[in-house]
Amino acid sequence: MPSPRKKADETHRRILQAALDCFTRHGYHATTMDDIAAESGTSKGTLYWHFGSKENLLESAIRWFFETMFGPDALSVLERSPSAAGKLRILAESTVDLVGEAQPIFHLFLEFWASSANRATSADTWLDLLGGYQEIIVAIIHEGVERGEFSPVDAEALAWALTAAYDGLAAYVMLKPDLDLARIHTAFIETFLEGLEQPSIAAQGADP
Repeated sequence: MPSPRKKADETHRRILQAALDCFTRHGYHATTMDDIAAESGTSKGTLYWHFGSKENLLESAIRWFFETMFGPDALSVLERSPSAAGKLRILAESTVDLVGEAQPIFHLFLEFWASSANRATSADTWLDLLGGYQEIIVAIIHEGVERGEFSPVDAEALAWALTAAYDGLAAYVMLKPDLDLARIHTAFIETFLEGLEQPSIAAQGADP
């Protein structure tokens, strides 16, 4: 039999998934806690016991989604590449896939943020998620510099630039759903990496 702790964790995850499904299907304001309770197979009281409010449930669900996408298990794929350039390519490919797949989540967050009475708190949630993603980028760039693969650069500034580029793509896909993400991403990341490479590495051809 599962332990009480394991059962509580499973219920927690089930509620988060149900909340995301309901919020993306109906929108934040049109979704009720009764909808989420029915979707998750729990009671409304259980929802409030785990999360306290609909707003807290939304923030927790969005955080859970992105932490799952860029958690330790998902990021273990970076180790397939022996080079920092290869790791950045893999990370960028995962990000552009997310841009395409997570459009309902981006729409949901923007709806919530635009109508929230506490936009600063909502923005802090998003910036906190970005911070973890940027730390990964910074670490990879530092690795490349230390190994002589990349020229010395301001890794933190470049992490902001890289993040902004893909956030911008996510915004533009909302306006133009048929945007060729793969083509834009390939042109961007290869130019980005070319600018990072040490001249000698660029001349020889970097390890993929």
